[in-house]
Amino acid sequence: MIDEGKLAVLTDEELAKYPFDELVAALQRTVQGLEAGNAGLEESIELYKQALRLHAACDARLKAAELQITELGRRGVTEAERED
Repeated sequence: MIDEGKLAVLTDEELAKYPFDELVAALQRTVQGLEAGNAGLEESIELYKQALRLHAACDARLKAAELQITELGRRGVTEAERED
């Protein structure tokens, strides 16, 4: 689990190393914190920035997975053509 206190000091590269599920869970917690409406303006802005960083890390992970799946699909088609 990503430590909320540590999240602010993690670089984007360090953040990107966390498992996708942990990134999504941290994003959900951040959004819930915003939706609760208990934070002041400055804290809400920081939470919003945090949510943007987490979203970017999740998006990058999804794009990388999509590329990997596409590549595997291409290899599978190529290998199947060789077998024919």
